[in-house]
Amino acid sequence: MFLVSRKSFFKSVLFSLMVCTTANAWLSVHAQSQRRNLPASVAAPSNAKSLGQLPGSQPLNLSITLPLRNVAQLQTLLQQLHDPASPQYGKYLTVQQFTEQFGPTEADYNKVVSYAQSKGMTVTRTHTNRMLVNVSAPVSVVNQTFGVKIGTYHHPTENRTFFAPNVEPTLEPGLPILDVHGLSNYNQPRSMLKLADSHAAQSFTTGSGPSGQFLGSDMRAAYAPGVTLDGSGQTVALVELGPYNLSDVQAYYSTIGQQLKVPIYNVLLGVDGICSGTPATNGCDDGEEVIDIEQATSMAPNLSALIIYETNGPNTDAQTAFTQAAEDDIAKQISLSFGWGGTPATEPGYEQVFMELQAQGQNVFVSSGDAGAAVGTVGYPGNSPNIVAVGGTDLVTSGPGGVWVSESGWIGSGGGWNTQSPIPAYQTPVITGLNQGSASFRNIPDVAMEANQDNYFCANGTCSNGIGGTSLAAPRWAGYLALANEQANGHPIGFLNTTVYTLGQSSAYTRLFHDITTGNNFNSSSPSLFSATTGYDLVTGWGSPNGQTMLDTLAPVNASSPNFSLSATPSKIELKPGETSQATITVVPTNSFNGAVNLAVTILGAPAGVTATLSPSSITGTGSSTLNITTTSAAPAGNILIEISGSSEGISQSAYISLGLPDFGLKVSPTTLYINQDDFTTASVTTASENGFDGNVKLSLNAALPTGVQGKIFKSGKQGNSTLILTADSKALTGIGNMVSVGAQSGSISQSFSAVSLAVNAGTGRRGTGVPVDLSSAYNVDSFYSDGTNFTTQGGLAGFAFSSNLLTPSRVLNGVQFNFGKANVANAVAGAGQIITLPEGRFATLQLLASGINGNQASQPIVVTYTDGTTSKFTQSFSDWFSPSNNLGEAEAVAMPYRNIASGTQDDRPFNLYGYTFLLDNTKHVKSLTLPSDSSVIVLAATLANPYLGTQVNLASAFNATGLYTDGTSFDGSGGIDAGGTAYSANLLGVQSGPASVAINGIKYNLAAANQPNIVFGAGTAITLPAGHFNQLRLLGTGVQGAETDQSVIVTYTDGSREKKTLQQTLTQSFSDWFSPGSFPNEYRVFAMPYRDLSDGTQDDRTFNLYQYILPLDAGKAIQSIELPNNRDVITLAITLLSDEEASSWPFRNNY
Repeated sequence: MFLVSRKSFFKSVLFSLMVCTTANAWLSVHAQSQRRNLPASVAAPSNAKSLGQLPGSQPLNLSITLPLRNVAQLQTLLQQLHDPASPQYGKYLTVQQFTEQFGPTEADYNKVVSYAQSKGMTVTRTHTNRMLVNVSAPVSVVNQTFGVKIGTYHHPTENRTFFAPNVEPTLEPGLPILDVHGLSNYNQPRSMLKLADSHAAQSFTTGSGPSGQFLGSDMRAAYAPGVTLDGSGQTVALVELGPYNLSDVQAYYSTIGQQLKVPIYNVLLGVDGICSGTPATNGCDDGEEVIDIEQATSMAPNLSALIIYETNGPNTDAQTAFTQAAEDDIAKQISLSFGWGGTPATEPGYEQVFMELQAQGQNVFVSSGDAGAAVGTVGYPGNSPNIVAVGGTDLVTSGPGGVWVSESGWIGSGGGWNTQSPIPAYQTPVITGLNQGSASFRNIPDVAMEANQDNYFCANGTCSNGIGGTSLAAPRWAGYLALANEQANGHPIGFLNTTVYTLGQSSAYTRLFHDITTGNNFNSSSPSLFSATTGYDLVTGWGSPNGQTMLDTLAPVNASSPNFSLSATPSKIELKPGETSQATITVVPTNSFNGAVNLAVTILGAPAGVTATLSPSSITGTGSSTLNITTTSAAPAGNILIEISGSSEGISQSAYISLGLPDFGLKVSPTTLYINQDDFTTASVTTASENGFDGNVKLSLNAALPTGVQGKIFKSGKQGNSTLILTADSKALTGIGNMVSVGAQSGSISQSFSAVSLAVNAGTGRRGTGVPVDLSSAYNVDSFYSDGTNFTTQGGLAGFAFSSNLLTPSRVLNGVQFNFGKANVANAVAGAGQIITLPEGRFATLQLLASGINGNQASQPIVVTYTDGTTSKFTQSFSDWFSPSNNLGEAEAVAMPYRNIASGTQDDRPFNLYGYTFLLDNTKHVKSLTLPSDSSVIVLAATLANPYLGTQVNLASAFNATGLYTDGTSFDGSGGIDAGGTAYSANLLGVQSGPASVAINGIKYNLAAANQPNIVFGAGTAITLPAGHFNQLRLLGTGVQGAETDQSVIVTYTDGSREKKTLQQTLTQSFSDWFSPGSFPNEYRVFAMPYRDLSDGTQDDRTFNLYQYILPLDAGKAIQSIELPNNRDVITLAITLLSDEEASSWPFRNNY
């Protein structure tokens, strides 16, 4: 093994340990001062606009770090562990040894715990290495403890709000506290995934997946060709900052015809692990988590365990996850695919735990980033000298499942440095004018693997092509190192950078690495830095590993060296809570090994209700120990990993036992459902007994379904099988990404399956109303083909087309009839300013089924001309068929799971056709329609109709603020929609020249004119409503200054008696902040605006939203008035009432 010298390594860790030395110095130098600052600046930036204080009762969750002891000795030990001349070489510490030698004292730890509790904080988690205390406390307590006032602010550069202290927090003197996390969320973690642009042409690909996309197994074939090592006996850990659905991992393996063999264990750190909803509805996005799992388990397909440390919930952060991984000391390779702002100096708690991991022989791989070069601004933890930063390449193989052929630097590979992170000594010799690295600061990346956007993946309930990013490269390297540790046979691979930088400077370099010399990571901020070059560079580091040759160098095979094996019998134990069991742990020496093997047991994640002890705890020669396992009623359901480790003379071996407690699995299939209006759909719901579970399971629907959709679960005759039936009425709210969540309960065991996404489409058939417009004379593009048809000659829509099989010949959207042309011929109109003759008559609406291609087609003109020569002019934006933009006046019409490709194959990603309703002057006779002069606007069908548009409420007398201003208008800084000097753009809403009406989901709303009172904020006063019986109240509005949850809307009715007695109904509704959608029940985002107006006449160019709220009314009573929430931060723009004349009822309509 190649290693750096004692002096070189000493320098490489000096900076990181300075953090801890500085912390100890603080405790002495400032002991007599009043208070002292924390190391990181967390106060709100001066250019961030304040939105007010956080409520004093709101809980905050903090992570309090204590400083290490004996820093100089730790520095020396880390050097000795990697120095072949040292007696300590390769003798990595156990958790207990590290804590005894370098961890905070038990007295100091108890002092911090007691201090937190004395201030009114609740300790939520403690750690055996005594480096971290997790606490929860109300904002008022946090403010008092740290001398701050925590408020909310508009982020100056990102489309979100954040909380932070108004000044830098301080601590009382004498407290052994190094740092506190959780006082601000200004810097949030970012995933390092990169999805291919849906319009971009795919580069030449040689993988085994669809369209030549790479699979994880292709990475193993390229980087470890012919290698028989498969990760047996090894464990990889992934630090994940969000939940995931195992069904997505299973879908990946099933769709590629491979088997997932690796057992996965989740360690939930302050989170519930439930992944609900989809990104389309601002719900759970498990893309990063699932893709990390797919890559790590593909590189090492027979790992003994894959551990997922799930964190970043309300109680914990990634530091907690790394601390738990260090406490467990089970996984010798850990991967993180996220990054955030920070440096080693501002993140001293992370640096401490990274050093503990090094001392215990655990490597951390971190994605270097996906934005290309970063000169001076590389984020954290990529800029830490104590991790391995992994960059990205563009790989070419010999074919599906083939060997490595070539690699170039990937354009997005994160590379560069941060001016606040000094260069480690292991890098100093390799910085040259050729690679243009920094001689003063820590350069990244260190190594690289394939990261181009040509990888197949499954996530969020779907499988697709085109994923990339260094997020894939980091877990691949972790899997690769597991192969090396498998071959090392009990001699853990030390901190990888100390080895690879020495190998890179040796004559063996080109045998061990693929030296990548082409490609760059240029970007607009760095148009000429950096380029891949011979040797080390800031695009790919030292490059990618060269198979078995690299493994043999990292872990030289020495079959004759003294060693021992460790085994556990049985390896699987099933218990019910309260029961006990035993296992036999056997030590067998090999090659004359005669040392004493010290045994230790670790229960992954230290769950409540499970304990394990060994007797004896040390064995010399061949022998066995008894493992006693005890459970209580507090033991959690499911599988728990127990590791038994044996260590002696620098050798560390492990055996694993899977402890199974009664549980059951829950699955819903398929995970993407499509339902048409006035129709139904079904899904299977399956519960599967695990670990001897024999209880009864009660199923339920956990989440609100879209308006007009109802559901029920029916048990079938077969044990564990049930059927979910969903029905949609003829006016069910169309849309995509609606979450369907099924819950299951049996005693104390509960499961939730929330990975089901529901799309509600227009109905099929010819039962609608209206007069279809004949577009055939203007057809100029063939927009849909029957499945399997080759249309390379005709071309379709730039080589793609809708599926006629999915469209069907006709659709009925909200009761309005639409008819399509014939498949496989010209059947749609690409905008070219065509004038279409309209059927004679007077109509309230013109409705289109259309889509944009090549991106969102913004602000397109639509003109309807009447027989008297007058016109109605409209401006409409048309979303791209792949990427909905939430344009005003646009609704989902047909969501489809794929589109057709000219070659006769399919692009298995979701695509959309949208509906548009234009309000006409129904006192006039229509004559013609003029379409946009934009060939990227594709119109498939048009209909003139007089649909039911609802009863609009006149809010003029209730308007009490001005929240819609014309662009460029100056207004009072204490006014606007939020009483803080901001407003919706009247230009975007179409009311810059006067009041206007807009149709949303086929319902009409009246918006007031700009620059005058035009919004209502809740003031506790009643608003008179039109008399009548209605079943729905629809409201356009939003929350401001944050989400306004559980707000009361009071509706007053009369009972119909002669005395007209009044009755009240209180409805509870939550309102998302206009900046941050929360996807509350009965809330639907109807317009994502690209900016808002500011009081000085300028614009805030971030995305702000308008929502539709659909509240149920009692149609059996005559409505009288409504009282909106008594809350200045709940805003209403318009209200429309709907009658129940066309409502349908559960359980079933008679059409199926």
